Amino acid sequence: MLKFTHLRGKLYHLVSKQRSLVLLSTIGCGIATSLLCTALPAQTTQPSTTATDAEMGWEFLGSRDLNQTEVTEIEYHGNCPGKDTPSTEAKFTSSKTPPAPGRRVTVRNVTRGLASDPYPYTDREYDKGRSSESTQMIFGTRHNGKHLIVLQGENSFEYDIRQGNQVIDSGTFTATINLNQDARERKAILSTNKVCMNSQVALNLCADIRNRMELKCPDGKVIESKLEPNISEISTLIANQSSKSMTFTLNGQIERLSPGESRMVTGTSLSLSFLPCQSCGQLRTMSLQPGKRYQFKKSLYIGGQIDLGDYPNTSL
Repeated sequence: MLKFTHLRGKLYHLVSKQRSLVLLSTIGCGIATSLLCTALPAQTTQPSTTATDAEMGWEFLGSRDLNQTEVTEIEYHGNCPGKDTPSTEAKFTSSKTPPAPGRRVTVRNVTRGLASDPYPYTDREYDKGRSSESTQMIFGTRHNGKHLIVLQGENSFEYDIRQGNQVIDSGTFTATINLNQDARERKAILSTNKVCMNSQVALNLCADIRNRMELKCPDGKVIESKLEPNISEISTLIANQSSKSMTFTLNGQIERLSPGESRMVTGTSLSLSFLPCQSCGQLRTMSLQPGKRYQFKKSLYIGGQIDLGDYPNTSL
């Protein structure tokens, strides 16, 4: 019995010792693993530069964002209704293939909904700075030689960059052109100015000056016009600024004007005949322009003779 008890004690001591060794081994491996993990630096993935990182597309005047802008359309109501949709200025840019001497860029708008024969396009110089020469965009559906046509919202574009006749880069991009709408009242403005009843006669030579009252819109459209006095006959002035009395015929009727005297006559077809001098044997006949000012005066070229000529109004 004593031998059996002694043997069991030895076995218990041996098992305990083995358990301690296993525990120490486990702890040691954990510490070693921790030290190993600490010694090895963590591997990080460095970002790579790809073609998608390149800045490409439209720079819009007044917008900080590439390929995005807003256009405000104003709709007017009142007695001068209408719409005002301004164009927007844009320049093509590409950080992948920047401008250089001899380069040009063609940009086509291939958005669904646009006429495709041809697609709206623009061909611009691309030879200096950071972008192309500017182009003006407007809303529409068909190619326009003056503007690049776009649709409201997102637009799809294709581009070709050429060095001489060789295409050195091409691709696609999208740009968004949003439309804001604003409603405003627009009223006509009343203006009054002096005009000659005969528009072919200068105002300082006009014998029939009227007041023209117009209701005019800010865009220049006249919605109402009225002349005062509102009579259809045109008056022509004949004055005698010579030192002699003048006898003449006007449309076959004999008329007479003393020095300093003047007379208004009406009609659109006026024929006047007079003798330039008492010894002159031949009448001088003239067709008068309706609405004009005329005067008899001493000739500047032939002594003793009278001429009939323009009579400027020095008060205008």
